Amino acid sequence: MQYLTFISALIAIVGLAFAATGIKRLIQRRFFRAAGLEISGLFFLLLASSAFLLASNLYTYQRLVYEQAIAEITFEELDVQRYRADIRALDSDFQQSVELNGDEWQLDAQVLTWQGLATLFGLDANYRLHRIAGRYLDIKDERARPRSVYSLLQKQPMIGADKFDLWQFAHKHQDWLHWVDAAYGSAVFLPMTDGAKYRIAISRTGLIARPANAEARKAVSHWIGL
Repeated sequence: MQYLTFISALIAIVGLAFAATGIKRLIQRRFFRAAGLEISGLFFLLLASSAFLLASNLYTYQRLVYEQAIAEITFEELDVQRYRADIRALDSDFQQSVELNGDEWQLDAQVLTWQGLATLFGLDANYRLHRIAGRYLDIKDERARPRSVYSLLQKQPMIGADKFDLWQFAHKHQDWLHWVDAAYGSAVFLPMTDGAKYRIAISRTGLIARPANAEARKAVSHWIGL
């Protein structure tokens, strides 16, 4: 992402140089030459803006090189089939608390992997946490009981970048975006119980959730029938 930002800045400088030279030629009444320089400057500035937009959107993703622990989730029972979930990222300062209905929790992430020239810009596989939701064991409950789902997306630092979603764009245009090797979602779900703690990891194959204390291990054992 740093490489992409640097290259964007260089392209912007080239565009500004063309634009400034075009203004100079315009003052000198060399109109044809000025028009060509201004068009070239506009092209480079638009290219730089697109690159900045891409870099800003990638800022919401974390770099993924190998399996790594990315978050911990702890649960406190508030009522029957209602829990408070505290999500804490392990690779940033992100934290969020939500109330989930149901018997299980589900965490979703969005993953981007790259190939070809994109890898020259340091664009290794990237991910971002997408949402967390509650689930019911019984399908009838899932259809009739209150549902709960929360976004985990962080605000993007660039003004206007929140209107552009790289994952959605890449997923929609996979047929011609050959430098995006894959744009896919990954999800994991496990049971909720009072005092349980889970650790979430991610690899190139997707999310992995593991119990991180005795309460969580007991809940998972009961959940899978052991």
